[in-house]
Amino acid sequence: MDPYVYSFRFCCDPDFNDQRELESLDRFVEEAAVDDVAVFCNVEEINTGHMTAAEQERYLKLLEDVKRVLEPRGVTLSVNHWHSIMHADLGKRMSEELPFRPMVDVEGSQAQLCVCPLDTAWQDHLAALYRRYAALRPHILWVEDDFRFHNHAPLEWGGCFCEAHMALYSRMAGHPVRREDFVQGVLQPGEPHPYRKIWLDACRRTLVEIAGRLEEAVHAVSPETRLGLMSSLPQVHAAEGRDWHGLLRAFAGDQPPVDRIHLPAYSETSPWRYMLSFNMVSMANRALLPADTLVYPELENYPYSRFAKSLAFTRFQLLVSLPLDPAGMTIDLYDLNGNGIVWEEGYQDMLREVKPFLNEMKAGGAFGREKRGVCVLICETSSYTLHTREGRSMEELYPQEMFFAGYLSALGVPFWYSTVPPRGQTVAVSGQYLRNLSPGEVRSLFADNFVLLNGDALETLAELGLGELAGVRSLRWMRQDQGEYTYEEVTDGRTYCGIPRARASAVLLSSDAVLVEYDREVEERTAFFDSYRRRTGPAQVVVDGRVMVFPFGNLASPTEMPQMFLNSLRRELVQAVLGERARLAAPMVEKSAYLQPYCTEDEGHLYVYLVNASLDPARGWTLRLGGGAWTRASLRFSDGRREELAMAPDGAGRLSFPQTLPPMETVLITLEKQTEDME
Repeated sequence: MDPYVYSFRFCCDPDFNDQRELESLDRFVEEAAVDDVAVFCNVEEINTGHMTAAEQERYLKLLEDVKRVLEPRGVTLSVNHWHSIMHADLGKRMSEELPFRPMVDVEGSQAQLCVCPLDTAWQDHLAALYRRYAALRPHILWVEDDFRFHNHAPLEWGGCFCEAHMALYSRMAGHPVRREDFVQGVLQPGEPHPYRKIWLDACRRTLVEIAGRLEEAVHAVSPETRLGLMSSLPQVHAAEGRDWHGLLRAFAGDQPPVDRIHLPAYSETSPWRYMLSFNMVSMANRALLPADTLVYPELENYPYSRFAKSLAFTRFQLLVSLPLDPAGMTIDLYDLNGNGIVWEEGYQDMLREVKPFLNEMKAGGAFGREKRGVCVLICETSSYTLHTREGRSMEELYPQEMFFAGYLSALGVPFWYSTVPPRGQTVAVSGQYLRNLSPGEVRSLFADNFVLLNGDALETLAELGLGELAGVRSLRWMRQDQGEYTYEEVTDGRTYCGIPRARASAVLLSSDAVLVEYDREVEERTAFFDSYRRRTGPAQVVVDGRVMVFPFGNLASPTEMPQMFLNSLRRELVQAVLGERARLAAPMVEKSAYLQPYCTEDEGHLYVYLVNASLDPARGWTLRLGGGAWTRASLRFSDGRREELAMAPDGAGRLSFPQTLPPMETVLITLEKQTEDME
C-alpha cells in the first residue's frame, strides 16, 4: 500500500449490472490510485433490514468476485457491512425470521427496525454475520456508526428505555425505576442525580461488551483482519458515555485500533465553515482515540455526484485531513443504489493527481510530531459531571469544550487538543470542563499555565468556589439581543486595525455574555456598551497577567460558531494577548482571514501546515513566531512545487513570505532551527 491509503467504498447490487461494475472497478482502482476496496453490504437504498444468512450469501459471492478482481493488482479487500443496531426505521419493520427486541426512546415510543443493544439474539446474529465475512480474510471489517444509542429515527433522540433496560437500571439503582422518573433524573438540572451515572455506565459498558463479542468472532476465524469503527460527533457520543479507549481496544484485539472519523460535510459548504466544524469535531475525535489508532476519515459527498460536492472541495477535504495524521481516507463518491461508478464525474483523475502530495506528507511524518499552539482541554467523561440548565432534553448532556479550537484557528492561532492538563503552556477552557478536576487540580492548572476562559468556564469556576483564580467577585449572564450590550469597544488605549477605540459587534449572530465584577484591578482590553453608547461593564480582560477572559457563552450548539465572534479586531486582540502575556511559543498568522495554521515540532524543525479556508488568495502571509531562533524555510505545495528560502525573523520576531496561496490550498512550511554555528 501507499503511505497514504485510499480505501474506496464500493456499492454494487448483486445481479444488477454487477459484471459491468466489476469491470469498472478494475479500471477505477488503477486510475484513482486505490489501495483498498471496502464493499458495501446491504446498504442504504437497497437495505432490506437486518440481513438474514440467505441474504448474506449473495454478498459473500459478490465479495469473492471483487477479491478476484483486486488480487492481481495487489489491492486489498475490506467489507463495509452497513448496519448493526440500524440507522433508522425508514418505513421498514423486522422480519419474522429476525424478530429482535426493538429500541425504545425517552418518551416510550418503540422502533420498528432499530434494535435494543441488550438483545442477545441480535448480538449472536451480528457476530455470526461478521464471522462469515471473516472467512474471506478481509483487510478491514467495518462497523458502522449506527453502533450507538442516539440518532435512530423516528425515535426521540434514541434509547434504550425498553423493559430490559429499565430492569437493568433498576438493578443498578437498587430499587425499581420508572422510565419517566429515570429520564428526569438523568437530566436533572444542577448537580447530577445518581441516575446520570447509571445511564452513562450502562451505555458505556454495553457497547464495549458487544465490541468484544464481535472481535472474538472475527479473530477466531481471521486473526489478521482488523475491525474498524465509524464514529460520529464526539460531543454526542459523550451523552451515551462512550469509552473511546475501551471500545477501540475491544474491537482491535491484538490488532491496531481502527477508526473512521466523521468529516463534517457530506455536502459542500463554504471552506471556512467546514474548517470550523473540522476543528471542533474531527480533530477532537482524534484526540480522544488511542494514540496508535489507524485513522481513515470518511470522505463522502452525499447525496452524491458533483451536484452535491465539487472536485475542488473533495480535494480540499483530502488536503486538510492531514493534521489528523491519518493512515489514509475512506472515499464514498457514488450512489448507494447500485448505479456504480460514474466516469463522467472525473473523481478518478483528481484522486490520482493529489495522491503524490498526500503520500509525501504522510511519509514525512510531520503530523505525528509534538504539537504546538494553544492547548484546548477536553474530557470524554464530561457528561458525567456537567450541570444541565433546564433538564428537558438529552442534548443538554453534550459538552461544549471544543469552542476555542474553532475560534482560535479561524483567527490564525494554532491549537492542539489534550485530555490531560499540561504544565507551562497556554491552555483554553470552555464549557464546564473544570468540573472534571479536583479543586487542587484546578488550582494547579491556573498556577502552571496561561489560561483562556470563555463565559461558561468562568461561571463554572465561580460555581466551584474558585472564582478568585480569575479575580471574580460576582457574575451574571446578560442575554443576547436584550439591550444590555450591543458591541464591545477597545479600552486599553491601543489602536487595532488602524482604528482608535475600535469596536466589535456583539448583537445578532452572537451569544449571551457574562457581566463580571472583579475583586481586583484587571487589565481591561475591551468593555461592553449598549446602543446608547453607555458602558455596561468589562468585556475581554486579562487577570494577573495569567488569565484571559472571553466573556461570551451559553452557545446554542457545541459544534457551531457564532459568526459575529470572527473579525479582524478580535483576531488582533487575541494575538496581542497571546504574544505579549502568554508568550505563546508557536507561530500565529497575522492579517489574514481563515488562513489556519497547524503546528508541530521536533528536535531541529518547526512544521507549519497552512490551510487557506478563504475564497480569497492569500497573497503573502506573515508568521508571528513567538520565540525560537529559526532560519531556512522549505515550502511544499500540494501541486508539487517546492521552494527553499533563507530567511530570518525581523526585530519583532516575524517571518514574512511573499508566495501566494490560492483558495482551498495548503502548504507545509518547514523551518530549520538555528544552530550555534549560525549565530
